Amino acid sequence: MPYLPRGVAQPTELIKHLNALSPFPPGVVNLRYTVDNDWSGDPAIFFWITLSDETAHRTILPQTTRRITDFITQQLDPVGQWGLIPYFNFRSQSEQAKLKEEVFG
Repeated sequence: MPYLPRGVAQPTELIKHLNALSPFPPGVVNLRYTVDNDWSGDPAIFFWITLSDETAHRTILPQTTRRITDFITQQLDPVGQWGLIPYFNFRSQSEQAKLKEEVFG
C-alpha cells in the first residue's frame, strides 16, 4: 500500500494550520501555496511569498527570507507533521507588479 502523506490525505486540516499562521512576519505582503509532487515525485508544499520592497532589499534579503522560512517551518513543520517537503519562492512587490504572475498574487 503506497504511503499517503498527511498533508495530502487531510487537506482540510492542512488548510486550517496554514490559515493559523497569520499574522505573518513583517514584510510579507502575500503568501500562496500549492501541494503537489516536486521534480522527483516526492510530495511537497510550494510557497510563493511576496515581500514588501523594503524587506526585499538585497542588503537584508537573506535575513528576511531566513526569518520567514524559519517561521513557517517552525509553526507548520511541513516534513514532520505533514509529510511534505517545503519549497520557498520569494518576490518583491515591485517585481510582482511588473510580472503580474497569478501564482504570486
